Amino acid sequence: MKHPQSLAVRICLPCLIVSCFWPSGLWAEDAVIIGATQQQERFLTCVLHISDDDLRGTPNSNDRLTVVILEHQKFLEIREAFHAHKTKLAFSSLQARRIYLSSRMFGDFETLLRCITHELGHFATQSVYEDHAERAADRIRQRARQTCQSAVQ
Repeated sequence: MKHPQSLAVRICLPCLIVSCFWPSGLWAEDAVIIGATQQQERFLTCVLHISDDDLRGTPNSNDRLTVVILEHQKFLEIREAFHAHKTKLAFSSLQARRIYLSSRMFGDFETLLRCITHELGHFATQSVYEDHAERAADRIRQRARQTCQSAVQ
């Protein structure tokens, strides 16, 4: 092949052109959910999609968000490594675009809904302050309660 660069252009250019017409929420790849059952993944995916508008335009919003579900003891170890001493069931790393969840939070729908939307509130506000995150979480929570409850049943 004489012009390997021209092949790359012929392959990449159509992809670039097509991607310009996708809705902006599709720019970022789908979130990665690690350690979830199918039911948990269905619920988390639903809540993450509902929060797309809240997260769009935030720093690094084109990067993948990762949700990691850990057995509670492992969660406590990771929590210590991140110096997130005050949290009991969930915490986030805004820089890494990662949410860590204890498997214990999946005990009931209200706890699950409260925790995941609160962590997404941190991303929506880009704030480490709990009251800021909670204000954003309230909006996400209302939409999730209406749309995603069937995903956990």
